[in-house]
Amino acid sequence: MENESKMEIKPIRMMINAGLDKSEDSAVPLEEHFRLAVEALRAASSERLAGAARGVATDTETLLAVTGAFLTLMRQLDREYGPDFGLPMEDTTDAVDSALRSLAELESCLIRFDLPEQLANLQTVEIGIGYWAMRHAVSITVVEPVVNALAARSNAATSKQEMAAVFAMMQGFIHHIALGHEADLERSNPQRPWRLLNLNFAITAIKSGNLELMRYAFDRLNQYLPDEREGFYSEAHAVASQPGFPVDTKRLIETEMSRWTRIH
Repeated sequence: MENESKMEIKPIRMMINAGLDKSEDSAVPLEEHFRLAVEALRAASSERLAGAARGVATDTETLLAVTGAFLTLMRQLDREYGPDFGLPMEDTTDAVDSALRSLAELESCLIRFDLPEQLANLQTVEIGIGYWAMRHAVSITVVEPVVNALAARSNAATSKQEMAAVFAMMQGFIHHIALGHEADLERSNPQRPWRLLNLNFAITAIKSGNLELMRYAFDRLNQYLPDEREGFYSEAHAVASQPGFPVDTKRLIETEMSRWTRIH
């Protein structure tokens, strides 16, 4: 399928609920994931960077400080206002965006230092921050890190239960960012997060094997990405036509394909 490579970018395993519960201490597991990545980055930086390269280490420490401070702020705000209520501060969106931007840059640092095993920890933090923003109705402008982290988690899921959990998180994130993205004004950019998120949502539904999830995801794709319908269902049908693919899934995809395939 067209965006299958996007879901292959970060083939990692993650705990479905790690750092995503609604308890008062929901930030603590995220901090632990972050701590592990921090320790690995600092060790690699100390070992490999010296002399003229020390500026890189300073930049990395700045990124770590921004994310660490925001995780502390998340916990403080949950304790003060509760885990599911709106927040009175006007600059919360900027703080969320800054933390997610820093995490995306830290992912690049992990790759540069050959620490791919730590990507899972940072992506868990990215999803946790996105989930926190959803619970507090905080807008997110820098959505790419969460979109990529959800794609990686979908790709890593090995059971229908895990896939359904990823589906639910994608569903929530689509709903959360729809107000600012559903107009889809950048249709010329195939890598735009809104497009990839909705395509990955539909692919995750197919991989779940749940017809109800598929119908829901297909309805969203049909609504939000009308230009993608014909191509998506044609490619999905090609995959579903392979031996061993569930018959009911193939039939549902065929129904959608027949709705949107133009007669030439």
